[in-house]
Amino acid sequence: MPKKGYKFTEIQRANMSRGHRGHLPWNKGTAGCKRGHDPALYKRMPSGIFVCLGCKRENGAKYRGENRKSINLKNRVGRYRITLEDHETLYQAQQGRCAICREVLTENKRRIDHDHRTGKVRGILCTSCNTGIGLFQDSSAILEQAKDYLRSHDA
Repeated sequence: MPKKGYKFTEIQRANMSRGHRGHLPWNKGTAGCKRGHDPALYKRMPSGIFVCLGCKRENGAKYRGENRKSINLKNRVGRYRITLEDHETLYQAQQGRCAICREVLTENKRRIDHDHRTGKVRGILCTSCNTGIGLFQDSSAILEQAKDYLRSHDA
């Protein structure tokens, strides 16, 4: 049974390389890391290795900055429980255009449309069309009334 806070069993830990067994890093307790962070920022991770949290934060921020588009897409796709391949298939089937207004979809204007009752994905829309459907509460009856209203006031 692994100790509380560790994600590896004793057998797994014994089979790890020496660098991952929680040995003190060469600069622990001296001047901090190579980037000049405070030595107090060193923390032991659940795996047992020591990590400079300042460097970890900087590396994470750099990664997120370089990969923002793919991270956002993965998060958006994951929210609706479809794969990136499903998203790409929908996008290709619509020829890269909004399913309603047929406007060309750019990276930041793509929205995944879904049925709020069932959660099923219907297609990919532009921001305006997706917002409009949401404001009409996904109701075709309300949308028909809006259409009739606009037609009655057409000049």
